[in-house]
Amino acid sequence: MSFLKKIACFLVVFLVFVNLIGSEGKASDGEITLKEAINIGLQRAKEWNVNATLTSVNSVDETMGGSRGETGRRFNWFMIFMVPGTEDYVLIGISEKKITVFRPTKQTPDPDPTIHYNEIKLDSSDVLQLAKDKYGLKPGKDWATGYHFTLDSIDGLPILTVFGNDRDNRFTRISFNAQNGDVVSAIHKLPYGGGLIAKRNGINNLTKKGMAITGVVAGKTTLVVWGDKKPTQFSITKQPFIEWSHNNGESWTELQVNNNVTHAWFDRNDRLYIATKNELWVGMTSKSKGTKILSLDQSIEKIDYSINNHIAVLSNGKVYYTTNQGKSWEQGIVPKPLDVIQISDDGELVGLTEERKILQKKNDEWKEITMPNRNDEPLDMKVINNRLLITTLSGIWIRDLQEGNWRKIKVDEEVVKFVKKGEKLFGATLRGEAIYSINMKDERKSEKVFDARNFMVWDVDIMEDTLWIATIPDYSWEEMTIPQRR
Repeated sequence: MSFLKKIACFLVVFLVFVNLIGSEGKASDGEITLKEAINIGLQRAKEWNVNATLTSVNSVDETMGGSRGETGRRFNWFMIFMVPGTEDYVLIGISEKKITVFRPTKQTPDPDPTIHYNEIKLDSSDVLQLAKDKYGLKPGKDWATGYHFTLDSIDGLPILTVFGNDRDNRFTRISFNAQNGDVVSAIHKLPYGGGLIAKRNGINNLTKKGMAITGVVAGKTTLVVWGDKKPTQFSITKQPFIEWSHNNGESWTELQVNNNVTHAWFDRNDRLYIATKNELWVGMTSKSKGTKILSLDQSIEKIDYSINNHIAVLSNGKVYYTTNQGKSWEQGIVPKPLDVIQISDDGELVGLTEERKILQKKNDEWKEITMPNRNDEPLDMKVINNRLLITTLSGIWIRDLQEGNWRKIKVDEEVVKFVKKGEKLFGATLRGEAIYSINMKDERKSEKVFDARNFMVWDVDIMEDTLWIATIPDYSWEEMTIPQRR
């Protein structure tokens, strides 16, 4: 891919794939169609070089209101021109009918053919109407605001593509021959996989098919799962839910939560704790929403709990912690940005920094813990009881927080991520292809408990003889059929 196309793609990804707040507005005088944008850009490109020829165009998301592409018009456009037979290219950006970016450069000529203006018979407004009529295309949400458009030369033809959502709100791309309006391609991103897997006696049983199960936790007699019932490629918080089962997953009861659940666990008394975006609740049941024990102005970024239910919460550069089940909270400033926060049974705080350093809070100071090998960098870290566990490229290591001697834990594969559930510890290998139950007690090797190569595993726990695996869907482009009119 050429340098300028990389720039253009980066701008599209950065500016298009964002979640924006606000509703669609009415069309604005500053919005223009694709061909109107080309006219503005082409005039400037010809001033730069009379032989300048178009190679590609794309619309760009913004926060300026307007119609959001509803009429085939957008505020912002980017396009690339080249001078055939030379190394001369120029990137032009347009906002509200004015050129705001003009960036000439030299690069190896792109083999992609150019697009002559007289080949473009249809405009963005035309193909949008065709896409609505034939496929019921709706405005994009989550991945962008409204409709977006691109123009490229593919196999020598000018291909005008409109992006939006299908009738089930799935990311959709419909491409037309800009010369005659023929449909070249109509595809949408469909989910496959996802759901809750129960592995018992070597047999996998899948329920909640297609859902994004983002968490699972087992109590003494109760199993809790949470996630999104109708996930899309760009959101797993569309229809959030949390449910529990008292009969090993045979039936489920939904719990009433007013926000998306991010974490949940049981204490030793089998009381359920639930964390949402910026709140922490305890004692939730199917008949009671429980008691709120923490509410923060900023989002909860990380959370941990010890076996005796000390709790630590990381939010906006501060750590909030309690050693009395949330009756009172203390707070402190973390010295460096943390990827992981942990709390021990003794109430000691341990953090893994973004620079891959392990810090332990002693009194009012954070002190670095020495690694087992000089060149090791921890990939992940957990504290269980008063023991510190890290996984590195050299393996998994364990030590008491109060002692300096590391012991290596045997495992057949490289573990890159831990999943802690009470006193149980699981490890995920590179690319999440396998899940191990980590043996922390003796010299026996850790056991591979799940082959995850065909799944996107998000969480795992075990209750009695059943391993529960939370998975989310993956997505692939699939051809669309022309839907019947409703």
